[in-house]
Amino acid sequence: MLATGSKDSCVIIWDVNPVTRQLVHARSLSGHTYGVGYLVWSPDDTHIIACGTEESSELWIWNAKTGELRTKMNNSAEDSLSCCCWTPDGKKYVTGGTKGQFYQCDLDGNILDSWEGVRVQSLACLPDNKTVLSADTQQRIRAYNFEDMSDYNVIKEDHPVMSFSLSSDGHLVLLNVATQGVHLWDIDDQILVRKYQGVVQGFYTIFSSFGGAADEYIASGSEDNKVYIWHRSKELPIETLCGHSKTVNCVSWNKAIPSMLASVSDDGTIRIWGPQESQDEDSENEENLNCDEV
Repeated sequence: MLATGSKDSCVIIWDVNPVTRQLVHARSLSGHTYGVGYLVWSPDDTHIIACGTEESSELWIWNAKTGELRTKMNNSAEDSLSCCCWTPDGKKYVTGGTKGQFYQCDLDGNILDSWEGVRVQSLACLPDNKTVLSADTQQRIRAYNFEDMSDYNVIKEDHPVMSFSLSSDGHLVLLNVATQGVHLWDIDDQILVRKYQGVVQGFYTIFSSFGGAADEYIASGSEDNKVYIWHRSKELPIETLCGHSKTVNCVSWNKAIPSMLASVSDDGTIRIWGPQESQDEDSENEENLNCDEV
């Protein structure tokens, strides 16, 4: 399945054909007052959380299989709930926003713990099920332990961190940094590993993604309407995918099918990318990246 959200206040869940790479509309989840700015699947793929824009005080938890609303969280009209992440056991989630709200909640929307005055832009939970990484408005990634309520700095950048994603093993973090592009950091050693070249990253929020076998590849959207793909060990892109006509704001690698990548854009389209064997008789088993558009 693939889920998309947009300004029209609707989440669409698509069924993905792994062979043809075609998307079929499965169901629409509507009613999000402020539009949909962020989506995240539960670890078991049964639920999906939808957050709004920075003005949104609401968070919605949907049953992805049935389309039923599980929970609508709205603690205070003054809240900003624009990002979230699940704990790896799928029993809790953490949400927050740039107005200073930062909550850990159960699936019924009950607040279990909270931090005061933490201005959050992006979130991810480490495999230990208790430590949450947060990109904040002070150009850093900070760790928050919800078990003993301690916190510490992990990464400090010189420019705003617009978004970040965590590798599957929890050891690496991929940052989209304003005016700087895509940076890879080692969390354990707290060192900058690599700066990837090519992508155009201004002050739009663009989401990048680890992908491929063992997360050996990296993909990111870009403000020049392209998708860039790098091998994790190389600074220069190995592929530049063209086709979108406006900023590509999010890419998502298929965890079940490592050769499949989805991209979405302000042009209102979804593109599904994957390898296609060339029919050229002079090149045996040559692979090129091909895309299907919705």
